[in-house]
Amino acid sequence: MIAIGPSTGWLYAKGINLTNQQEIIMQAAGADGFEVCMYGWGKNDERIISLRQENFNKKNFCYRSLHLPDVNDEEIERKIAITQEFTTLIGAVAALTHPLKVKGEYPLNAYERMIVNNIPLAVENMDKQKDSGYDLRELMRLTHFGLNFVLDVQHAYEHDSDMKYALDLFNSLRNKLVHFHVSGETESNNHSLLHKARNAKKIIDFLGTVLSIKKVPLILEGEYRNADELKQEIKFLRKELVLV
Repeated sequence: MIAIGPSTGWLYAKGINLTNQQEIIMQAAGADGFEVCMYGWGKNDERIISLRQENFNKKNFCYRSLHLPDVNDEEIERKIAITQEFTTLIGAVAALTHPLKVKGEYPLNAYERMIVNNIPLAVENMDKQKDSGYDLRELMRLTHFGLNFVLDVQHAYEHDSDMKYALDLFNSLRNKLVHFHVSGETESNNHSLLHKARNAKKIIDFLGTVLSIKKVPLILEGEYRNADELKQEIKFLRKELVLV
């Protein structure tokens, strides 16, 4: 069965910082995976503090990922230490970061330092508002450098609503693909739950096609307010994609 679960970012946004409270909500929704969304690299970040105080029960979640803040050369050794700590703590399969250029170049030295320290570093394709991190050739070079890949379907849709670009990403990078980021859009929200989104059909059709080729987990990035909304999203995806 393909693992499905949320990013914890929306829980943090609502002030639900304690790990045990997050776990209760995710279990009530039927999630069997998650992605911990870190906010910053600061020592006093509430998200870092809460994870150090109490960990998730790994037996309840078969897929676990860590979404890092932006990675660059600044204080890279401290960033490596923090990433190693929390990758180990939650048993993360992937440690994801946004591939954003610094002064016109990707921070390859910082990426390399993480990779040689056995961090399962991955990058995702970026949205239309970013000035880097979406060009297919550049993403291919990054994966050849040793990075894994997360395909964000909403970001891809923003660049090409026919989803040809998304399919090009999948076909070119599927050997490095570790999971999908799944959300959709409404008139006022470009991180909507997919079952509420106006572009749901196109994204569902795309996911149905690619998951028949390679089955990888789905991390849900659509904004949810409570366990019931998250549960509806998980049920919708399992039904529409026939995930059993």
